[in-house]
Amino acid sequence: MTTSPSILPQNAQPTVRVLSFLIFIVAGAALLLELTLIRVFDVLWYPHMAFMVITLAMFAFGLAGVYLSLRPKVKETLTTRYIATLVTLMVLSTLAVIPVIDTFKFDFSAIGGQGTPRAVLNFFIIYSSISIPFFITGLILSSGFSAYAGDIRRLYCWDLIGASLGCLLIIPLLPHFGTVGLIVIVAALGLVALAILIPSRILRCIPLIAAIGLVAAVVLKDGYYEFSPHMDKRGLATLMADRGFIDGSWWDPISKIDVVRYPKKDAIRWIAYDGGSQTSYFYKFNGDYKQLREELPEKATSHFWGRGVLVSHFLKQDTDQEVLIIGSAGGQEAKGALVYGAKHVDGIELVGKVVDLGKGKYNEYIGGVMNAPQCNIQKGEGRSFLRSSQKKFDIIQLNSNHTSSSIASGSGALSATYLQTTDAYREYFTHLNSDGILHINHHIYPRMVLTAAKAWRELGLTDFKNHVLVLEVPASWDNLPTFLVKMSPWTREEVSRIRSFMNGSVFAVNPYGPAKENFLSDAFFSGELPAEIEQRIPYNISATTDDRPFFNHLIKTMQQLPAVDKDAFVNMSVSGLLNSRMQNGLPRDIIHLIVTSGAALVFAAIFTMVPLVFSRTGKEKWQGKGETLLYFSCIGMGFIIFELISIQVFMKLIGYPLYTYTVVVFTYLIGAGIGSVSSEMLQLFERRRYFVCFIGIILSALGIAFGYQASFEYLLTFGTFLRSFCAVLFLFPLTFFLGMAFPLGILATRDKPAGTVAWAWAFNGLFTVIGSITAVILSLYLGFRNMLLFAICCYIVAMVCSSRMMGREGAKQAVKSA
Repeated sequence: MTTSPSILPQNAQPTVRVLSFLIFIVAGAALLLELTLIRVFDVLWYPHMAFMVITLAMFAFGLAGVYLSLRPKVKETLTTRYIATLVTLMVLSTLAVIPVIDTFKFDFSAIGGQGTPRAVLNFFIIYSSISIPFFITGLILSSGFSAYAGDIRRLYCWDLIGASLGCLLIIPLLPHFGTVGLIVIVAALGLVALAILIPSRILRCIPLIAAIGLVAAVVLKDGYYEFSPHMDKRGLATLMADRGFIDGSWWDPISKIDVVRYPKKDAIRWIAYDGGSQTSYFYKFNGDYKQLREELPEKATSHFWGRGVLVSHFLKQDTDQEVLIIGSAGGQEAKGALVYGAKHVDGIELVGKVVDLGKGKYNEYIGGVMNAPQCNIQKGEGRSFLRSSQKKFDIIQLNSNHTSSSIASGSGALSATYLQTTDAYREYFTHLNSDGILHINHHIYPRMVLTAAKAWRELGLTDFKNHVLVLEVPASWDNLPTFLVKMSPWTREEVSRIRSFMNGSVFAVNPYGPAKENFLSDAFFSGELPAEIEQRIPYNISATTDDRPFFNHLIKTMQQLPAVDKDAFVNMSVSGLLNSRMQNGLPRDIIHLIVTSGAALVFAAIFTMVPLVFSRTGKEKWQGKGETLLYFSCIGMGFIIFELISIQVFMKLIGYPLYTYTVVVFTYLIGAGIGSVSSEMLQLFERRRYFVCFIGIILSALGIAFGYQASFEYLLTFGTFLRSFCAVLFLFPLTFFLGMAFPLGILATRDKPAGTVAWAWAFNGLFTVIGSITAVILSLYLGFRNMLLFAICCYIVAMVCSSRMMGREGAKQAVKSA
């Protein structure tokens, strides 16, 4: 799309009102694009790779500031035509992302082999393509902030409010239009922004009609526009090559769901989550529970993942057992409970679309399991359900259920697993009857045992070893061993029944068994390992908590583990998983952190040296230059650390990962926007009361850091809506004051040499990205509370810098020029 002199006058400049609306739309579109691309790469690649590429792309925001710092006359060049050109380029580059991602496929598993050059080239092309829209958006925002620095508080407010609405849009739009459709909608929003710049009402219709056309192409499409797979995750890409094997594809806000029929296998339907990142199944069943029970356990694999799914239900058969299944997925656990006579089954599944499919399209195929009168299968989050329930259960069952979505988990690289923490185990144990069973199939059972033992001890319970059984398939990589904890001690008769039922598996923990059936030492059952043992184990083994919920952060060494090392508590189920995560001598868990950290150092050098050498503001000497750059670096890093850690902390209160992400990010953006415009109403800069914002940040952040745990225990009894509302009340004071720091800093720099505001924007953007990387790495070792204290320290440093930046003379000049 082009603009001509007849449409836009050559030297006309936008009014503050027009620029505000433009920034509102552009900021919303940019955040919607960012969140959409995260979901795109969650499916095409894996969450940690999605984190890496989007983090790298975010450097483009700051790079726009570096570019502008080299242009001495931003105000004069910020014409309506110039902005319209940028918006047009943003629209075109956004649309170009679609064919680029679909054409240049990147499979990171090819790196290290003959396909390395091609893979690296394709990654660079994809990265460059997705960076361009963010670079252009950064140009629009930083140009506006630089040219209209005196109005920064209002402009920044519109920026944040627009971004907050972009955050909200992905939830209702994604299930209807998919990721490709959302990218098209982002381009349509850009066309709406372009229409705002055109003074003629008639000519304004041109981009509006084009926007309507783009949206219509998405809305009228039967199904989704889709990207073709980049990786053959679990063989899904191979099956998708023949669309006859695909029953259907659906976008849930949590995960993309593909239901696949295997060639010559009508007995199961594969439920592929996020392009094959995770798996469940719909098993064909005629609804005859009596017949199925007679066939068990011999024919278990025809109707279930294996005997490990059934063992707790077998033990509790025909006792009017009350069952809770966390992660009910395709319904096999619920079917197992019903086969053995469960009185009632509550099933909680995070991905609502799977529940809808099981109750609707596949109801008859799976024998009506999810619609059985004894079943209550619902969309929800397991721990939230437990907290709001006073009910006691005979069985609580989890089968390797964790989401592969970056958004659902708050941040893909953090890999928080809240179902495997001491806090979670306490909730499981307190919701079981006196002889109830906790039944889990999950990897790395030594860490599960240690984490559960710590929770057991914290509840004042003793003799944990006599309450634990672990079974696994011998001499193989059993990624889902069976972990059973009974609230009363196991009896020899129960152990004998389990041994008979689980034919083909062997005990790895058995209080009545010989040494060969007890792989773990007694120290594991105390809940805390001696330092000597922990140092000997070549993987992270410490018990995880809600403050450090990184159960899957296991890599401790770069070396391949031996298949079996009894002294180091390594067997084939442990070594098989950990060795599979290694690629060319590097663990996949941290490749993204190595790449992003290296990129951060490169970009830091560019952002610092280019303006110093080539820009007027960099070459000239002016008071407070170092403090100014440090100030914007600190508030950029501090803000993003507060935001990312708040997402993780408030996961415990709100429960649902997606709701938590939305509530927290929306509150941060809205609260900061209100704080920005309020700083103008309160005249904090003009009256030299800028310290108010920093005192407010420090006190409100300390209140969250030291008050959230006790408060959450009380609030967890409320419903989801009230818990979400309480989260907003908790966060709003902090976000309100956070929104003041950036515009106050811009006001302090607007009398400095040309390009200073743009340079400040660049450093703020740079350290926002560095802060996100820092939050990921340090949270693994320091925990969330200490990271909140780290962010507070960032703002204390910024407060010290502000005293020189916003000195009396600078304030006088600012007031005089206002």
